Amino acid sequence: TEAMPYFYRNADADEVLFIHEGGGRIETDFGPLSYEPGDYLLVPRGTVYRLAPSSPTRLITIEAYSEVRFPEKGMLGQHALFDPAVVRVPTPGEDSTATPDARGEYELRIVRLGEVTRVYYPTCPINTVGWKGTLTVMQLNVRDIRPVLSDRYHLPPSAHSTFVMRDAVICTFLPRPLENGDPRAMKVPFFHSNIDFDEVIFYHRGQFFSREGITAGMLTLHPQGIHHGPQPRAVGRAAEVTHT
Repeated sequence: TEAMPYFYRNADADEVLFIHEGGGRIETDFGPLSYEPGDYLLVPRGTVYRLAPSSPTRLITIEAYSEVRFPEKGMLGQHALFDPAVVRVPTPGEDSTATPDARGEYELRIVRLGEVTRVYYPTCPINTVGWKGTLTVMQLNVRDIRPVLSDRYHLPPSAHSTFVMRDAVICTFLPRPLENGDPRAMKVPFFHSNIDFDEVIFYHRGQFFSREGITAGMLTLHPQGIHHGPQPRAVGRAAEVTHT
């Protein structure tokens, strides 16, 4: 609900922050970025940052103990799902809004092996003059993602991958037409048992087409190896639905 009074560095993991509600700025040692609902913020391991909301902010944080990167697009080409040009990166120049504490110092909290170390500086630790390279904070909003479609075949969830890492993927399920080109095509996920991943779904907005009773801000979990599929009412409703 208010700006973090300290700076933060995760030395253990890359972080993906998904903004569910609210707006404000993320201030980093690469520069600041303004955020809004639907934003993914990719924060590489070791980045110093703080969140300074302008309105109450709710977000989900995903920690990855390996590099988080964009997926290979294969035959679809590099502009599939989203054009790389829509990915925003910060530019130094605008100073942090942080103020020193009563002793005139700025606090940095560093997480390493799950333990927190506090370091204090006489000057703001993120007033960066410039940076160069390819490792930086990145911002992508869901409205700039174009889902891949098939008119006759229900694509597996991995076709909607937004980020990949060593042991997990992050997928974004967006409004799209359903499989309307073949009356026999399944419009809801088939029953299955995922033997590669646990499946965690965060519900940001809209209505999920395979189950009811889910509202914005909720999470569901289907553990690895547990068989699951659409609820019966969802199967019946799918016959008349053309979009999700």
